[in-house]
Amino acid sequence: MYHIAICDDCKEYIMYLRDIFKDIEKESNIDYKIYEYDSGEELVRNLDRGIKFDLLILDMQLGGMDGDETAKIFRKRFPYAVLVFCSGVRQPTIRSFKATPFRYILKQQKRREIIETIQEVMAEVEQNSAEPFIMAHYRWAVQKIKLKNILYIENSKRGGRIVVCPDCKEAKFEDKLLVDKKPEKLSRELEEYGFALSQSTYLVNMDHIEVIRVDDFVFDTGEIFKIARAYQKSFKEAFAKRFSNKYI
Repeated sequence: MYHIAICDDCKEYIMYLRDIFKDIEKESNIDYKIYEYDSGEELVRNLDRGIKFDLLILDMQLGGMDGDETAKIFRKRFPYAVLVFCSGVRQPTIRSFKATPFRYILKQQKRREIIETIQEVMAEVEQNSAEPFIMAHYRWAVQKIKLKNILYIENSKRGGRIVVCPDCKEAKFEDKLLVDKKPEKLSRELEEYGFALSQSTYLVNMDHIEVIRVDDFVFDTGEIFKIARAYQKSFKEAFAKRFSNKYI
């Protein structure tokens, strides 16, 4: 089941979107639950209620906390959810795009156009659930990087630098893929996807490890990495847990 949040201070527009989702449900048989919020403050208060949101449709022009600020807080809590902005008058800004929205809906668009957009959005939601990813900065653009293609994330000056496997599509970006968070902070978000710290400055994708030894391991690329003494126990326990979970 997909968990969808709609945040808009216009109750009628929320009901309008609900009707659109019902139309789409008849065509594609998607399983979803919608959560309604009439302000950014209300949405933010509910972000830690145990609901893993897959999609947020967010009005940019809200009273009180505006759409940009709401999106910023939501994105920190749900970095991999799909975000869609909607508005009747306001255009997206540079600040808006920092929250990496997938689409922008104008409320005055024709119903058929909005249905087509929501169908595209739900296809993206479905793909996200099947293939988790992380958003990285590449020069002046934002790029989606599949987690399965990441070898490790290392400390950089202002966050982390992503190193990917050499035979994946993301390898064309060379060494320019950056994220805003340090490996230690990202480890909590990526733990469930098989990532663990081998050192305080290296977050490793354990799915790419071929051999693990006392104080080092070998990637499937042949690279050998050290495991810091302080992380040897936790790293090996995480590896054992990952291995057992994959093959049960």
